[in-house]
Amino acid sequence: MNVNQLPILGAEIRGLDLSLDLTDSENKDIKDLLTENLVLIIKNQNLSPKDLVKISSSWGGAFEHPVFKGLEETPEVLQIENMGEQFHTNAHWHSDVTFEQKPPNVTLLYAIEVPEEGGNTLFSNQYLAYEELDAVIKSELDDLRAVHSNQSILELVGADVSAAKTVEHPIFRTHPDSGRKAIFLTQAFVQSIVGMDPDRSSSLLEDLYKHTYREKFIYEHKWTKGDLVIWDNRCVLHYAKHGYGDARRSMLRVTTNGEVPR
Repeated sequence: MNVNQLPILGAEIRGLDLSLDLTDSENKDIKDLLTENLVLIIKNQNLSPKDLVKISSSWGGAFEHPVFKGLEETPEVLQIENMGEQFHTNAHWHSDVTFEQKPPNVTLLYAIEVPEEGGNTLFSNQYLAYEELDAVIKSELDDLRAVHSNQSILELVGADVSAAKTVEHPIFRTHPDSGRKAIFLTQAFVQSIVGMDPDRSSSLLEDLYKHTYREKFIYEHKWTKGDLVIWDNRCVLHYAKHGYGDARRSMLRVTTNGEVPR
């Protein structure tokens, strides 16, 4: 296994076949690499949906999406395919499924087919975003929580928004393995800061969102067929770019079980 650490965040791994059973030592090495680097780009894989479910067991097992339907034989696995730019729904900075009481810890995204141009994914390091946040804002928001809701997804799929649920999570989340703090906000799902004047809440959230995806925190991944990218939702935001028109882009996605954010 050859590991090339990238600047800002991320590590590229070659010489590893995840379709094979890994030893306990190899599994530990991969988990440690993710904790250290936040994003892993594992090249030249040939994986089935069942392989992805098996790989996810290293991070607590696969999580079945509460809104979108997965594959018939492996319902934990979502197939994400291009339907033209007008239907592109992930062109926003977010962490996956934060509207759950226990949001998924890790996402695995596997490239089956990718366009020659476009379709890159951006990742933003939320440890750095926290560390470089203004000290006065840190003090104001320390121990405060934000309201996350699935209303936007229900609207997207045409479901009854009266069934929308909300959950509160800390604005600054401490990673249970690294012990580091990260900003834990996602514009698509956060509605407000708990206990704060609505105007101040809205204004402050807008400033925070802009801060979380400053260029200095970002790695942009250009996909190649067979890439498996694994990222830690507890300390990383991601953004799916389009820019490939009606060319085919097909991915398999798995998210893993998580814990209550602290």
